[in-house]
Amino acid sequence: MPKAHAAAADTSCGMIWFFERQQARLSYEIRRATEGTEYELVITHPDGSEQVEAFTDATVLMERSLRLRDALLSQGWRVPDARPRQARRIAV
Repeated sequence: MPKAHAAAADTSCGMIWFFERQQARLSYEIRRATEGTEYELVITHPDGSEQVEAFTDATVLMERSLRLRDALLSQGWRVPDARPRQARRIAV
């Protein structure tokens, strides 16, 4: 019987969340640091400036990400509507 091999998770890609408030746009990204085993949470502010926070523990990073999301939502930031907007309603 062949042995099962555990595959390592692909951690090369990150996740990006987008928010908008009126005409302003803000995003934050979770990614692996370019060197080492750390993670980064990168906040891109509406003026284009970036704020980088480094984490060695993925659980702490996720907790921070959830707190950030909740804070943004409570400040009036919203996730953009991912559905295409219809110019007109089609009668069925």
